[in-house]
Amino acid sequence: MRYAQVVGARTSEIVGVDTPPPGGGEVALRILASGVCSSELPAWTGHDGGAPVRLGHEVSGEVIGIGAGVHGWAPGDRVTGFASGAFADVVNVPARALLPVPANVPSWAALGEPVACVVEALSRCGLRPGLRVAVVGLGFMGLIAVQAAAAHAPAVLAGVDPVAHSRELASALGAHETFAPEQAEGRFDVVAEFSGTASGLKLAGDLTGPHGVLCVGGYHHEGPRELDVNLWYRGVTIVNGFTPQRWRHLAALEEGLRLMEQRMLTLEPLITHRVPLDGVDSGFGLLLERPAGFVKCVVSAAAGS
Repeated sequence: MRYAQVVGARTSEIVGVDTPPPGGGEVALRILASGVCSSELPAWTGHDGGAPVRLGHEVSGEVIGIGAGVHGWAPGDRVTGFASGAFADVVNVPARALLPVPANVPSWAALGEPVACVVEALSRCGLRPGLRVAVVGLGFMGLIAVQAAAAHAPAVLAGVDPVAHSRELASALGAHETFAPEQAEGRFDVVAEFSGTASGLKLAGDLTGPHGVLCVGGYHHEGPRELDVNLWYRGVTIVNGFTPQRWRHLAALEEGLRLMEQRMLTLEPLITHRVPLDGVDSGFGLLLERPAGFVKCVVSAAAGS
């Protein structure tokens, strides 16, 4: 088997080793797709040339081996869930960290981990029919959030992003209205921020109405972030969209896969680029450059198909 590891700033190498058997409680997965995620950009761009680092955690795969004490799985099962070091041909994963992929979902678009993160964050926002909801930041995670929010039948569902293509996708995926940031106005009952930027977070706060909910779901890894004290005076509830608790992620993944099975949520129009394993650096480069039409790149076993 092969795997990719980061050996220097923006530089990966492919290593070939014998395929390790799954340990107790694990299954061996043949990786079918692994998402290139912005949370791993710092590890790729900032590597200091020290110990190599293996990346990849948004996984879709096929079971090819069963470890001791594992029941209910069989070779050929398509699964998604939570893994590490998934920029590889094969990875061993705890069986309890996986769920089956619905038959109607193609493997290259069955990235469960980001779906679970979004669905879990929104589960703590009090979404219910009839609310005014806005999603600020219509990248990959924000466009998942639009679909997950639409499943709760909001009276108004708005999407906000500076990129016209992203706004068009949001409209196609359930948003009732979309705005460029400078055009966004009004007050919303729930505002989910997935921009990952200081300006996007500020705008999300500005759009949150009295006793509304502001969900900070974006991945913020560069520079300070500030929230206006007026949020306190408006009685706004601020939800940290991150959780370290795996059981919450698994419950959210189950719900996300249900939405995918019922055709209420899809990643297919969001996977805009695919690269092979030895093109992982190109995948991170696309994430940095964000060429026209880009939303998400995956390292795929069938990148050329």
